[in-house]
Amino acid sequence: MDLFGGLFGGGKPKSTGAAEASVIVGGKAVDAKKLEEMRKGLEKVSNTQGRDWQAESKRLKEEADKKKVVVDKQISAYNFGKANEFPNLYKGWIKANGGQIENQMIKATKAALAKQEKYIEVLFDPVPNLDEVAFGTEWNQRLRKEVASNLKVPDFACNRGGPSTLEWSNIYWANKLAAALGGNIVGLSISGEGTKGQYLPTLTKGFTLMNIADARKPEALKQGDVSALIVLSPCAESHYATAKALGDRLSVPVICLNSPYSYRYDVGGGKPFTLAYVMKRIPKGWIFRQFPGAFEAIIEGPEYEVFKAQTFSTQPSLPENSKVSMSASAEKYGKTGNDRIFQNRL
Repeated sequence: MDLFGGLFGGGKPKSTGAAEASVIVGGKAVDAKKLEEMRKGLEKVSNTQGRDWQAESKRLKEEADKKKVVVDKQISAYNFGKANEFPNLYKGWIKANGGQIENQMIKATKAALAKQEKYIEVLFDPVPNLDEVAFGTEWNQRLRKEVASNLKVPDFACNRGGPSTLEWSNIYWANKLAAALGGNIVGLSISGEGTKGQYLPTLTKGFTLMNIADARKPEALKQGDVSALIVLSPCAESHYATAKALGDRLSVPVICLNSPYSYRYDVGGGKPFTLAYVMKRIPKGWIFRQFPGAFEAIIEGPEYEVFKAQTFSTQPSLPENSKVSMSASAEKYGKTGNDRIFQNRL
């Protein structure tokens, strides 16, 4: 039996009887006092590895708490507290905080309809912190509660993964838009979320949600029964084409709402659709527009402060807007001084 086997349960050390001066371990005589010192030393290393774990735990918690402190300089930005300027990050999504995005998208859509625009696009992130939707940040959770309350479904219905959360959020925004526009409005779902299954949303009066595939059937929708169409989450050229064809057949305006990405690698679906309201993240900032206003390149700084980099007389392409925003950001913060990925910012 070896020394450590005798110490830790493999066998009991035997005394030599010489006033406990030594014990027999593994067939060898070992000084008892020295053996006890070794045991205590090994126990200390085994339990704490020579470190004060309580003190270290406290230190790590303090460091984590410091990282949680977010410096928010939006209060000093040009748009702070101004209803018709670029929305607050991220209170703009929340009804309880004023519902800035809701109010802006409704106003812009009504203005486009008043100008006889027939094909309209509304484009913004359905949730705050879109990049973190799968993890459910505090702002995501706040909006999700409002979605569940408005549509009268349990929170679980809106919280079954990122894609589900996004779809239910878009049903919420479509419901808000339909309530403001009035009339008999049909929402067309690409995914089918909310049209069947255990959880069905309670929608505003006059608003119906159906699968876009069902809407294409000749008997599904008839002219005179519908005042407008809202297409949720279009992302393919065929979705826009189907929406336009349905609008033409029914002689009603079509509103495409919150495409998750552009099939043409730009902003929105392109002509004939008019971007009536857009608030979409691009490198170093955002592109922003409220119909009939101009398109704006907005820079978002390291501490959430925002400023206008440029105003465009016509809709810029994504590369044009990105070039402006990256140049303006580099001029103010340096080439790497405004990188969200390195700053651990949402």
